[in-house]
Formats: sequence, structure tokens, C-alpha cells
Amino acid sequence: MRRALFLAATLLVLPVLPAAACEQIPIAARVIEGPRFKLVVLSDPMPIPLNAPFAFDIRLCDARMAELPRLVRVDAWMPAHRHGMNYAPSLTKLDWGHYRAEGLLLHMPGEWEFAFDFIALEREEQLSFRFDAQ
Repeated sequence: MRRALFLAATLLVLPVLPAAACEQIPIAARVIEGPRFKLVVLSDPMPIPLNAPFAFDIRLCDARMAELPRLVRVDAWMPAHRHGMNYAPSLTKLDWGHYRAEGLLLHMPGEWEFAFDFIALEREEQLSFRFDAQ
């Protein structure tokens, strides 16, 4: 039931059109601005749990709508401990610029860095954000 409500809310707030997805950003979403692209990331469930699987609903946006960026990897690691997650998340493309990453799990408290790798015009780029898991 909770997941169904989350998905329904996501579909209402993040429309199918890529341009609109980056204009109507839910308050709970994290927005990561890059020089050419913007990521809108919403966790499921919210907030991101410790020692429990979670997913990300991800929008990769090109403000000019001129390039077609493709998300290729989502990962997390702990900079202070120099290690990552114990499991590799799966990544599913739902629509143009819209992805779902599942199977993420933060197994230790502390600062984690989430990295989102994508390709645009054959050039690899990365956007990231840090999160303090408690």
C-alpha cells in the first residue's frame, strides 16, 4: 500500500515529459545540478533507511533538451572508510531520462556518497551527493 501511494504520488508530481519532470520538483527530492545536466532523485522509502533495501526514482534532465543523456550506473561508497555497498543495485530505464535504481542498501552508519554515471554525446560524466546515514 505504501509503495503504491509513493508510485502514484511520483507519477502525479513527475510527469512523463522530460522537460516538465525537471520543472515540477517534489519538495522531498534531491536536486543535483551539473554544468550541463540536472538530476532529480527521490528515495523509496523516504527517508533513506539504514540496513534496509531502498530504491531511487531518478530523472536525468538536459535543460536545453538538446542532448540525450543516458544513465549507466548508480553506486554509493563511504569516503572515510574507502568502501562501497555490499550489493550492486539494478538500474531500469522507465522512459526518456527516467530511471529506477533498486537494491540499494547502506549497511553502516556514516557519510555515504551516491554517484550517478551517465553518458551524453559519447562523453562520460558523473553527478553525486552525500548523505549521512543514521
